[in-house]
Amino acid sequence: MLRTMPAARRLFVQSTLAITGLLAAAAACAQPATDWPTRPIELVVPYPAGGSSDVLGRLLAKPLGEILGQPVVVLNKSGAATAIGTTFVARAAPDGYTLLLADSPLVVNAAVNPAVTYDPIKDFAPVGIIGTSPSFLYAPAGRVKDLDDFIAQAKAHPGRLKAASAGAGTSTHLLLELMQHEAGISLNHIPYRGSAPALTDTVAGIVDGSFSTYASAQPFVASGKLQVLAMTAPQRLPAFPGVPTFAEAGMPGLTFLTWWGILGPDGLPQPIVDKLQQALAQVMKDPAIGEQFVRLSVVAQAGEPQAFAQTLQRDLQRWRDIARTAGVSMQ
Repeated sequence: MLRTMPAARRLFVQSTLAITGLLAAAAACAQPATDWPTRPIELVVPYPAGGSSDVLGRLLAKPLGEILGQPVVVLNKSGAATAIGTTFVARAAPDGYTLLLADSPLVVNAAVNPAVTYDPIKDFAPVGIIGTSPSFLYAPAGRVKDLDDFIAQAKAHPGRLKAASAGAGTSTHLLLELMQHEAGISLNHIPYRGSAPALTDTVAGIVDGSFSTYASAQPFVASGKLQVLAMTAPQRLPAFPGVPTFAEAGMPGLTFLTWWGILGPDGLPQPIVDKLQQALAQVMKDPAIGEQFVRLSVVAQAGEPQAFAQTLQRDLQRWRDIARTAGVSMQ
């Protein structure tokens, strides 16, 4: 004869089973973060091979993989002003196996284009900034004497000097517009599809100037094909004692540093963020890595997630202000 379980006892058993199920599910979710990584990690660079972000990513990949115990593979996903690779990571599973090596355009694009396919604040989990560098204004070797000469020629012939950017709405475009605003000059803006072709045509003398990081321009500067006119650093750098800052030339608004950093998709478990940041800090303390960064005029860092998040917030607002001042919008 079957006995009916009392209602109170039945409710107790059901509740116990439900709680046990929830605990088991939580443990299952936590397990990947505890064991991470158990397979190769993709480090997405939203640029073609050969650019500064790609170079820095490949410098980090091998030692980072050795520390984590799994290979870190650089995956170039360029296009749409970095939006393709960036959006790919934003929509990836937050399991620590798809990471983004981003730079300042992560927030620049969002500042000038409200329709961009990602939110730089809400869609990512910051891990840490790995390095910073000023941007430099370059000219073909022998084209002008110095920055003062460049400005003088631009004032004497409004609209004649051609200035290249990595594309409409990019940080290099905004810098050109801001320089015109602060110096009271008019340049003929030529947008390119990336910094590499813009630099190539600057070297060839097809355009009269362009902004870029030193990591991208270093081979051309070393070979004497490009001259450095000025930089956006707050003070002169020991590596370039003869290169003035824009602030020295009366353009204090052109003072800022480009950054590079690692992010994951929003929702990345905190244990993974912590483990990854600790591994990055270990890599960045390696003197050999620091020396290679110095050669590219990048100051190596081992930033904290919270500090990186604050930088994203601050820079997004600053670039919005710059875009408004320069009258640049991709709407």
